[in-house]
Amino acid sequence: MSIRAYVLLRVEAGKLNSVISAVSQLPEVKEAYPITGDYDAIVSIEVENVADIREAVATKIHKIDGVKETSTHIAFK
Repeated sequence: MSIRAYVLLRVEAGKLNSVISAVSQLPEVKEAYPITGDYDAIVSIEVENVADIREAVATKIHKIDGVKETSTHIAFK
């Protein structure tokens, strides 16, 4: 059984397109879109366990140039 999580991103000005492009290349990422509101983008990830969420966000998404902040939300099916 996989776990779906949604990661909201705050992105540096002028880097939204490159961040969306980079995050979309990660194998865990199913969808990534720019959004309106307090955050700049939303990313849907699907992984096997909670530790994999931490791995994807902390060691992959946070290392993408332009990502300033994230907020992660696990979805219940």
